[in-house]
Amino acid sequence: MKKIVTALMIVLPLVFLIAFFAVTNVASVSADISASSIRIGNKGDNGIFSFDLANYEHPMYESDLAVEVLPYKAKNRAYSLTVTDAHTGEASDIVSLNSDGSFSLNDVGIAKLTYTSKDGGYSDSVVFNIGSSGILEYTPTLSDVHGNVVSLDRNGDDYTAAVNTGTFILGGDYYPQTATNVQVKYESENASALTVNEVSGRVYAYFDTDTTVKMHVVNAFGQTVTKRIAFKVRKDGDVSVNGEIAPANSTANMPTIIAPLNTKQFTLYVDYAGVTDGNIQVSGIPGATYSVRKLDDVNDHSYAIDVTLANPVTSATSNIRCSIKTGDDTASVRHFRLSFADIDFSVNSFGNSDGKDGLVLLDGENTKFTVSVEPYAALQYKWFIENENVARISAQNNEYCYIQAVGDGSTTLRIEWERVENGSVTASGTIQRELVTTKAYTSLMFNESVTKYGLGSLAIANQYYEGNTSVKTDYITTLFNTVIGGDKAQAEVTDFENIIFKSSNESVASIETIDGKVHFVIKDTGDVTISASWKYGERFNASPASITFKAVNGVYVSSYDELTLAGSQNKQIVLEKDIYLGENLFDENGKAKYDETTMGEKLMSYTKEIYSTADCRYYENKGKGKQTVRYCYEFTNNIYGNGYMLNTEYITNVIDSTGVLHDYAVFKGPLDFVAAYMNGTKIASVKGQDNISFLVRKDGITLDNVVLAGCDDESLYDGDTMELNLLNYIGTTLEIMSDATIKNCRVKNGRTCVRIFGRDNVTSETPNIAQEKINVTIDGCRLQTAREFILKIGTNRFLQGNSSNLSPAFKDSTGADYKQNNKPECDDLANDNFFMSNYVLTDVVLKDSVLTKSGLFTVGLESHFAGSFLDSGETTMSGSLAGWNGLAATSYPAILHLVGDVVLEDWKDLEQVDSSTLIETSLNSDTQRFAFLSLNIKEMLLEVRRQKSECQNIIKTVGDKNYVHGGIAFYGGGKNYHILDMSQYTYEAMRQYNVNIGVLAKSTDEKLKTQGEMLPYAAGTEDFRFVMFDATSNYSPK
Repeated sequence: MKKIVTALMIVLPLVFLIAFFAVTNVASVSADISASSIRIGNKGDNGIFSFDLANYEHPMYESDLAVEVLPYKAKNRAYSLTVTDAHTGEASDIVSLNSDGSFSLNDVGIAKLTYTSKDGGYSDSVVFNIGSSGILEYTPTLSDVHGNVVSLDRNGDDYTAAVNTGTFILGGDYYPQTATNVQVKYESENASALTVNEVSGRVYAYFDTDTTVKMHVVNAFGQTVTKRIAFKVRKDGDVSVNGEIAPANSTANMPTIIAPLNTKQFTLYVDYAGVTDGNIQVSGIPGATYSVRKLDDVNDHSYAIDVTLANPVTSATSNIRCSIKTGDDTASVRHFRLSFADIDFSVNSFGNSDGKDGLVLLDGENTKFTVSVEPYAALQYKWFIENENVARISAQNNEYCYIQAVGDGSTTLRIEWERVENGSVTASGTIQRELVTTKAYTSLMFNESVTKYGLGSLAIANQYYEGNTSVKTDYITTLFNTVIGGDKAQAEVTDFENIIFKSSNESVASIETIDGKVHFVIKDTGDVTISASWKYGERFNASPASITFKAVNGVYVSSYDELTLAGSQNKQIVLEKDIYLGENLFDENGKAKYDETTMGEKLMSYTKEIYSTADCRYYENKGKGKQTVRYCYEFTNNIYGNGYMLNTEYITNVIDSTGVLHDYAVFKGPLDFVAAYMNGTKIASVKGQDNISFLVRKDGITLDNVVLAGCDDESLYDGDTMELNLLNYIGTTLEIMSDATIKNCRVKNGRTCVRIFGRDNVTSETPNIAQEKINVTIDGCRLQTAREFILKIGTNRFLQGNSSNLSPAFKDSTGADYKQNNKPECDDLANDNFFMSNYVLTDVVLKDSVLTKSGLFTVGLESHFAGSFLDSGETTMSGSLAGWNGLAATSYPAILHLVGDVVLEDWKDLEQVDSSTLIETSLNSDTQRFAFLSLNIKEMLLEVRRQKSECQNIIKTVGDKNYVHGGIAFYGGGKNYHILDMSQYTYEAMRQYNVNIGVLAKSTDEKLKTQGEMLPYAAGTEDFRFVMFDATSNYSPK
């Protein structure tokens, strides 16, 4: 019998090497109960809380949101908060959480608050829509007439503008920028020295002087806040006309002064030092007389020269050369040009600053307008509204008018003007502007911005099922607008006259508005951004709403029947809800709903079978032929899950209340790689490929933002722990046999979560690397809860061994053996083009993902077994090892790339150690001699640490507990050429350990000593590789 034991050990070097670092317990492979969701209990109005910064007197607290991680039994119920812009997804600081649990609102905007569980990374979100009913703060601004910014020196609420003579525009930076009912008034303390339009802020600084402009703004609390801008105006020369420097040289660039057409009178403003008794002479203006007035309240060298023409200039005339001098001093002559132009009117208010376009009046507001003219002319104005059902004049005083919005719509604002000279009307006319009254759409948001869609983004399909037929459909969304101070904080927008919709890609998705609803018309598959902006948003600093989603030329699925139908039709799928595959065959008390035969038939009908892609020569040697495994669902096209779940609980979890598998179960555990029998009874077996919940074997498939579960979390609960042994018969959750992308997905609850080994239906004896190689990307995923491995990688192809060379080596281009196998140096082969092109069959990129809660190792890179009994075992042991012939080999290599932050969150309590699922025993009182196969892994680990100095740190102690890390295991009995590429890995550094089991031979424990003496004979002298966190790592158990 000792030979049988020896044979098993030869076959199973994997078992003993995994035993070094595997952590579970033979009787109970338990783990802490994981978080399965997070919920915000109070989400306000449609998932949105609206705040008025001007009235945020009583702060909101995080406790008001009622955030909780579920289930209540979860060991780690902690969570974190991130704040992002609800439109762009970028980080935002407009909301912050204080130490006392209250929220600070730091700015206006739309923030998404996302709470994420520390365990599992589950998320839920709520939106804070922050506006203000008025101005809270403001800062004066100044620019020249060309829009160039003029700097202001600040001292508290006082500002200083040091400028040359000329024309400028005063304005303000208002906080918040989206405030619409801004009431501002500009006032000059000396209108003779410096004139300012009280509404438009246009400043005429014609003289070398100092004076102050007051800027009055009514804030959100009805208070008038005044800030002073001290203008220090200087000439950039000795003589200025209307603020422009007149040169002494007539050939130099002369300024052009504009005078109005159709008038006999206009005024020139001159700053001219050295003038005696107002003796200023102007020449060059045909038929003109002049009257000089000294402006004593400005300074002692400022004058107004009233020009009277013999006849009005009635057509545009330009570049009349003029000069100005004092007395008879020819050296005092200065030059300028004069042009006559039609007067140009501007009508201004806040939000209508250019004065030329149509005017916008906000719903419910009484707004002050002003009319001004360039060049300046003394005119008289009267204001009229054509349709007083849209707007009404509440007050007017010549160039100023208050207009009250009455109802949404448009009308015409008419301003009649006259020029009166010497008591007679010399000119008149009418100014017309379109006047639009509209709601203030300063805070638009799509309904979908509120929701968190799993680990990814929203997906929208363009079809749904009616019976067995797919029917075209649009996606109808809701656009909200925040109404500060209204009866309802979030008002649905149904009138889109003033809303502009845009698609980033019209060939993928376009927008239509039908009967007050917004329709997204999906035309093709791709990422697209839809925006909605207020037509007048730029005037009032309002940002557009936007939403980015995956448009899918595919079908919505909300039931198992629809899922099956879509798969049979090869359609792209968008999930609308969680779906359990099959039928719940048990009642609430766990009793079968049908007889055993019917139960079996139903379970079989929910699955299909494929030939195993693993090495089945053991069965073939026994005359049983190629073996099959069963699967529940095959993805025949892309699936976009919207964070919803596909769950095979009803098919895979068929055990009774005592944990015993029902006879009619379809998932009964994996195939055997080999098995040993005694008197016709299987006493031990090494397992191979398992049944499969979800299968991918068609190239180009993408699984995006879907949860794939082999069973319910609750099915694993045992009191306050999660029992991983209950996953023994659940199978592999996801098996990948082709080029595929797994993005933003959760894959959980299987004997193995994800298995990637290679293509099916490969029949040629010699591998065709180019045709057979598969490339798999796992990006942004969370893989969790497996009895054995979270991620298991390998290949189905191998170099056949024989008695003289059980595990052949791969050869380089010269024919020499590659000798890097089973060593860290093997990873350098990632840069060997010959090796990569001729041998690597499985290429896996694992990017920015979290892997957690394995029963053995987080990641396994499995190579073929190669013990001598695998080559000729069946000729020994009186048939106990029947079929053990020609099985030794070397696996073709796989490569695993770790990219970005890949977190192997898989620390394990040392008290729990087991690898019993890899060698399953069935021992009774007559076979207790095989109890030798039961390993005390805790003691083995401690012994390795005692014997090998380089292994001193494999165990990390935190508090009073010892932990080991799941890590990455390179295992198998033969040469292992698998490659780990960490060139783009950015998370905490891991350590590499190479271990030879022979170290146990030095133990004083008789069982360990025996294992140490026998295993080197069984497994050979090859080391096993482990990449893991250890006692020196910054990353620790939580």
